[in-house]
Amino acid sequence: MNQHYCYSTLLVATLLLTVASAVKEIRFASPLQSLTIPDQEVLEKVVADPTQQGALETPRRKFLPRFLVGLKAENTVREKIAMGQIQTTADDDDDGADAVEVGGKDWLGKTRAADEKRRNREAAVIEQGYDAAMAKYDAVAAAKSSNKAQNSNKYQLVGLLDRANAKKPISWHARPKPLDAKWSVRLVHVNKDAIVKDLFDRGKIDIFAKYTNTGKFQTKKEGDATKPTSVPIVTTKYEARERSLKNIFNFSPKHFFTDSSGAYWRERRLRPGMYTDGDSVYEASYRYRDGRNGMHKVSTLKQFLSSAAVNSKDKDKILKKLKAAAPDVVLEL
Repeated sequence: MNQHYCYSTLLVATLLLTVASAVKEIRFASPLQSLTIPDQEVLEKVVADPTQQGALETPRRKFLPRFLVGLKAENTVREKIAMGQIQTTADDDDDGADAVEVGGKDWLGKTRAADEKRRNREAAVIEQGYDAAMAKYDAVAAAKSSNKAQNSNKYQLVGLLDRANAKKPISWHARPKPLDAKWSVRLVHVNKDAIVKDLFDRGKIDIFAKYTNTGKFQTKKEGDATKPTSVPIVTTKYEARERSLKNIFNFSPKHFFTDSSGAYWRERRLRPGMYTDGDSVYEASYRYRDGRNGMHKVSTLKQFLSSAAVNSKDKDKILKKLKAAAPDVVLEL
């Protein structure tokens, strides 16, 4: 029982390691989505009606009829051998070459050798019939393909789709058409999101965000009226940069030499002070128990600005910063 249990545990552990390694090695990404329009000359008519749309000849559609011809030829040769219509005896063999005298010395071994020799001769005859049928089929197929009309297009047109460009959503490019090509038009849609995600997962690029205060404020609907609020509208612009020694680990030489802490880009704590999103006022806090940054609400911005404990100059700075300055802390969901 113990040995069986250890063997099962080892087998399960081996399978888990195999699956884990396979997950690490296989990456799924679909950066290119294409639609190929084949030439009419290479389409195979599925039905007798010429008005019906044909299908492109695939390796599967070519293999199955060819394989069926070979099987039929093999079965035909086997039937003829069984009926005696095809002799499998070699020319240099005597009529009694396969006969073995029962009771002779080592008659069992001689019987097995003779039977194996007979089976080999039958297999050789069957193989010859199979090869002959396949060669005939290939010759007919080659003759049919040579008689097919060739497309007169000398170039292949490739259209690149770009949904982000409203003025020119598709751009066409031409290239010389190879002799064995079976298409003349292809549409390609480049999935930029998939490419960026794949490069980021492999550590080739880093994503940088730039937040801009538009100077406009959000509106709030109260009843039938819409009133402006003090919540600014912040836009985000993302940029993908190739990872290098200049930006590795989001390193910024500017912050390194100008900021007093020297590690502003890697700061784990929020700087102490008051923060506002234009609607409420928060105070930065740090939970030492969990090691997390946080903020707790102090009051609304309207109550904070109406408080006599706040200097009027500080109030003007807050309002001016809400209108023009970039945000200090951004929470993206």
